[in-house]
Order: sequence, then structure tokens, then C-alpha cells
Amino acid sequence: DVDGVRWAATFLPAEWVSGDIYDVARIDERYVGFYVADAVGHSMPAALLTMFIKQSLSMSISVQDTRHVLSPAEVMRDLNRKMAGQKLSGYQFATCCYCLLNVETRQLTFARAGHPYPILLREEQSPQQLQTRGSLLGIFESAEFGQQTIQLRKGDRLLLYSDGAEPVIGSLHDKMGFQFCGEFLALANNSITEIVDRLTIVAKSKAQHTDPAEIDDVTIVGLQLL
Repeated sequence: DVDGVRWAATFLPAEWVSGDIYDVARIDERYVGFYVADAVGHSMPAALLTMFIKQSLSMSISVQDTRHVLSPAEVMRDLNRKMAGQKLSGYQFATCCYCLLNVETRQLTFARAGHPYPILLREEQSPQQLQTRGSLLGIFESAEFGQQTIQLRKGDRLLLYSDGAEPVIGSLHDKMGFQFCGEFLALANNSITEIVDRLTIVAKSKAQHTDPAEIDDVTIVGLQLL
């Protein structure tokens, strides 16, 4: 928790290893980078791919003895090239959403690769999906990834999550589009810690009544501007 930003996270592997991974890292005095990635599949192959993602995802690079912070779109393109260059066998690919927060201006820039959209929770407003285009990681080496920037303000909360958390957040309907769960909507005005804690409880409860073969990894990362 730095510079008026509070963080909360939950990480619930479906098995003893996980195909999900997340990270929150202070890049320099101005920027914090954070992401959730989801390697398709389960067990050891997916877990090994998350290790590759962890080692390969670069938030900044050195340019002439200075540190250059990469934009989210650059982060996605670089990671995608590295994954595609590995010529991974079978269906080894991944989704990811990467965000860059300027803690001074409170501007948030984000890019995604086939991943669930980030959700912005703002006081007195309905939850909003933050949309931008981007294909799966590791399939097409020349794939392009868009990015968007929004201005956050005091009290805003943001959620990143893997698709295993969708049952406790919302689902896509053919005619109505994405619809948030009633229980999630009831949490919309709570603090980020309360939201993540409650979603964790609900996810664990649902898992107890789900066929073990159908349980997915659940990862949720949230922030709140104080």
C-alpha cells in the first residue's frame, strides 16, 4: 500500500499448482505495474507456462543507461513475441491483463490479451467494464494489442480477475451482453478489501458444490484510491 493506493488480492489454485499468476510491482517512484495472467489448462503444463510468463514479462527496459517504463501495449507485444518464439506445443497459450498506474497523476493505462475486462467501481455509478482489444498470447507473433487510459479519482476501485472468478462476478448472455451477478452488485460500494474478501468466501463456497473436474483457478487483484 503506497501513495494513497490500497491493494487486495486472492489466489485460489484449483489443484496443487496453478495456471494463474499475478504480480504487483513498484517500477519506479512514479509507476506501479500489475497484472493477472491465465495459462490455458491446468496442472503442471499450465503452471510451467506461468513460470515462463513471470520471467518474461518486462515492465521496463534499460535505454542508454536510463530506465524506460514500457506502456501496457508494449508489455503485451513483447511478452507475446517471447511466447510465440518458444513454439509451444499443443494448446499452450495464455490470457493476460496488464495495467500501469501513475501514482502521481492517478492515470491508469491498460492492455489485455484475450482476458476478462478490468472492472471499474466508482461511487454512485454502476460497475463498468474497461474494454480494449487484444488476442491471446503465444499464437501469432505479430499480434497487435490496443491500450486505453482512464483518469482515476478518489474512492475508485479497480478489479482484475481470471476467468475462474467469473461465476462470482458475472456472465455473458447472448442477448443482454455481460451481466453482473446480484451479489457482486450488492458489494459495489464496499472497500476493495471487503469486496475481495467476500468474493473469496463466495468462490470457496461455490467450489464445494462443484464437480472437482470443473473447478478453475481463481485469482482476483484489486486496488482502491484512498
